[in-house]
Amino acid sequence: MTFNLMTGIINLKKVAATAGVLALALIPMLSLAQAPTAPGGIVSPINTVTDVRTVLESILRILYIIFFVVAAIFIVLAAFQYLTAGGEEEKVEKAKKMLIYAVIAIAVALVATGVASVVRGLITPGASIG
Repeated sequence: MTFNLMTGIINLKKVAATAGVLALALIPMLSLAQAPTAPGGIVSPINTVTDVRTVLESILRILYIIFFVVAAIFIVLAAFQYLTAGGEEEKVEKAKKMLIYAVIAIAVALVATGVASVVRGLITPGASIG
């Protein structure tokens, strides 16, 4: 296999031209990153470090609620599958596994919330655990 120098130079020029056009297209994005408010006058809820923590805690609280709702749905589905198994061992075992996994998932989520609370209590001075 031989290397053609002219083909390599032409390919390099194409890559450089594409990168230049792409860079020129993305430069306006840099000015958007420096705007103090979003377009339309929306102000960011994050101004200090404690605001970041508050926003993250709100997001985590919503995720925990969604997680527990999904786990409850899986428990109901496992119960339905168990009741409609009709004595078939394969379906009964599948339902048992679904139930066990849902209960384990809930336990892990509860432990995670507890660990987060303990760590927050240890890090934040004057905060109570719980």
